[in-house]
Amino acid sequence: MTATSRLCVAALATFILTACGSGATTGDSETSAGIESSFTLKMLRSTGENPFAQLAYECDECSFAQHASVEPPSGWTRAPAQVILPIGELHSTPSADGFPSSVDFVPEIPGDDFQVIAKTIDGRIVEAGEDGIVAVVQVMRDTSFLFPAETRVHELTDPEGSVFVLFAFEVESADFTSPVFQDADALMGYPRPTGWTYSTRILDEDLRMNPGGVATVLAIRAEVDSTWELR
Repeated sequence: MTATSRLCVAALATFILTACGSGATTGDSETSAGIESSFTLKMLRSTGENPFAQLAYECDECSFAQHASVEPPSGWTRAPAQVILPIGELHSTPSADGFPSSVDFVPEIPGDDFQVIAKTIDGRIVEAGEDGIVAVVQVMRDTSFLFPAETRVHELTDPEGSVFVLFAFEVESADFTSPVFQDADALMGYPRPTGWTYSTRILDEDLRMNPGGVATVLAIRAEVDSTWELR
């Protein structure tokens, strides 16, 4: 691995597992567009198997302020808060051999507040440049997503024709006002890998995504982070 690649992997480690939200965190809220939204607030723990390998611990009860107040211990990273666009359902959680399945980071919440929900197994860097860093990663998680009919989806297609659907996007608070994901120009100007094609459409029917235990995820680390799942 070159020195540049090592630096890229180090940067990716701060956000790779934003790809792992269950979509069932931090009570639903309404944005300015009137669309109910769910959020994912996570802490990440490196497991050491490779530069990408991490566990994701999600807090169902944390507020944005509580999540932001957590000081990550050695080996831990706080993931950016994200809104989850589809309806998500977490069916089961992975084992965390050698690591706790839950952790107490917020004293005012009784018991262990962060629960392990996913693990990044490995990945590869697609691109690194002025607009950010892009990676495709394999994520072990048992989460299904539903994008209802008559809602808008945003998609990135790679040069081989594989299509990734946007499912999580970084936000600063639960009452964020931009972007409005139902607008056709919501991601106009958002960075994408060289040679990839962006498109957006209104669904004629429900789009259900259930990768069967291991999801292939596109993670974009830019001024604002986003995550997309292979459909």
